[in-house]
Amino acid sequence: MKKVLVLIIAICLLLSGCADSQDNMSDSVPPEENTAVTEAENDGAVDAEQTAGPKIIYPLPDTTMGNISDCILYISLEEGGVYLDDTGKILMDIKIYSYDSYDLVDMSMMKTGDILSAHSGEVKLEVLVRNDDGSISLNGGLDAGGFDLVCDDCGCFYERGYNDAKNWYEVGEASIPVSADFEYHDNSDLDHGETLYYPENFLAGEVTDYHFTPHNTTVRVENGQIIEMYRRYVP
Repeated sequence: MKKVLVLIIAICLLLSGCADSQDNMSDSVPPEENTAVTEAENDGAVDAEQTAGPKIIYPLPDTTMGNISDCILYISLEEGGVYLDDTGKILMDIKIYSYDSYDLVDMSMMKTGDILSAHSGEVKLEVLVRNDDGSISLNGGLDAGGFDLVCDDCGCFYERGYNDAKNWYEVGEASIPVSADFEYHDNSDLDHGETLYYPENFLAGEVTDYHFTPHNTTVRVENGQIIEMYRRYVP
């Protein structure tokens, strides 16, 4: 009887050991379905990376109209745009312009296939060349029907045309008082040198050449009044 009891205990211990061994094997080997899910997720991540669209590079926000009481403005002015209002105050009606500028970091990371957004539209960058002078030629540069970007004194890039012209666009209009100390420096004619005008010259009709554009004309505003106007020579 004792022998039978010992045999039963031995069989139970053997069966218990097999069960524990199977449980441990189950814990150490990950289920096949988990492996399949992981591989599917990885494949999806790779596909998403490969099919990601081009980066769109936007210009910096324009803040020209944010504070026109103390600034330098690029303007256009039409004949009759300087006049006396009903209170006897001299006003100047001007159109104000700005141009697209781009962040230095965005320019350093820009690559072919990206899209450059501008006020005039979007351009896909098929060819990109970084020149030794720091400028960037896009799609062959200006001479090949593309365009060139150069860096200004503030570390921002802008599109440069012939004769260093910028791609201006209108951002607003304003009627700004003209200071009694206002001076207009006209340097548009190289043969005659600088000609100096004052508010009364405008009111008397003595200023006759009204080719004022953002390419050649700026006004300086201080404390809400225009104190100086400058027109430069443009080839």
